[in-house]
Amino acid sequence: MFEAVREEIAYAFDSTVFFRKHMEASGLRPEDIRNAEDFLRIPPTSKSHYRRNFPAGVLAKGYTLNSSHVMRFQSSGTSGDRLNSAILAYDLARRQASALSVNRRFDDLWRPGSRPKICRFAPPNCSDVECATGFSTMEDRTLPDGTLVLTVAHDLLATPEWQVVKALDEIELYQPDLLVVDSTHLAFLARWARRLGRKITSPRPLHIVSGYTLMTRVARRQIEDFMGADVPIGDMIGMSELGYLGFECHDGHRHINNRDFYLEFIQDGKPVEDGRTGELYVTTVDDGLVPRIRYATGDYFTPLGSSCSCGSDLPVVRIEGRATHMIQLRSGRIVTPGAVDALVADAPWIDLYKLEQDRTGACTFRYVANTEAQADDATALGLRLTKALAPNPVHVEAVDYIACERSGKFQPCVSHISAEGARCPI
Repeated sequence: MFEAVREEIAYAFDSTVFFRKHMEASGLRPEDIRNAEDFLRIPPTSKSHYRRNFPAGVLAKGYTLNSSHVMRFQSSGTSGDRLNSAILAYDLARRQASALSVNRRFDDLWRPGSRPKICRFAPPNCSDVECATGFSTMEDRTLPDGTLVLTVAHDLLATPEWQVVKALDEIELYQPDLLVVDSTHLAFLARWARRLGRKITSPRPLHIVSGYTLMTRVARRQIEDFMGADVPIGDMIGMSELGYLGFECHDGHRHINNRDFYLEFIQDGKPVEDGRTGELYVTTVDDGLVPRIRYATGDYFTPLGSSCSCGSDLPVVRIEGRATHMIQLRSGRIVTPGAVDALVADAPWIDLYKLEQDRTGACTFRYVANTEAQADDATALGLRLTKALAPNPVHVEAVDYIACERSGKFQPCVSHISAEGARCPI
């Protein structure tokens, strides 16, 4: 694999203006990178580099945004300004196929010669069409590849009933093979469908791919309860600028794609050992359009280093969450969104939750309860959270409404300290 990385470095150096300057600024040339240890000498690249230099500085010479097979994307803006990017259609398909190969329940979705019908139900900023107002037609919201983007309000819990009914009606009309969703959004739709006596079904075998934000156990429990055990559900690891980075196998473990990418998990500038948490750095392999070298994603994972019962040889990881969402404690410890989700668990008495850390370091856990809630449920969870987040103060509050982020995504764990690049006050 590392020989392929060296070829990617040479190609990026020769073909892109930005990366040549990036290497030269550190006094490096491709021939200086002979092994994995040398590779660490290359300073990481970031979203800001690609935002500033897009398109001319990052597209490989010989390509334009109008070249054949070039697909354009725009990120949702989770970590700040939205990022414009581009990818070759066949690279996207190759990465998707590698990731989905870990889950046998999705095998029949990609039959030779067939193209699955896809509906998307996700934050409006994650789509390339206007779907937030609810007044656009199905034709207006059908992408060039045939994907139908369902209508949803920018602030999820503010979606009016008529807009929910419209989304449910359109699923029935479109008859999809695949729902590509944000899990919190689909859980919201499932709650509404149950309330209205409706179902989310298709005459075709329906599959669900979840992405965009952390798939909480609370959201998954609601989706599985409503959709039933026969509907395959897979949690996707991905980024708009890179496509599929990994997928959930049929045994429920998350695998990451080290066939089409060279992957590093980095903490304090060094690779972490298995079982330790690090930021994912991605280097593309054989990307002719926008080669990326040591691309710091801002997403944290724990590589588990264990083989999986599913039989796949793709590495198993635990998703921890974005750097800007990490809860900083006054003791110096960091609590990840993944760890918070494990503390909350599937919580049958909760429909939705958000843990928010303010600029003083204090944490407020807000939740929307359902009819299953018992008097001591919140007390027990509050005690677990207080212990896990000590010495920082924790407040638990039942609410009827929780707002989405500016990006339109609903993040279950946010920190104003981490988002602003500050340190927790002592």
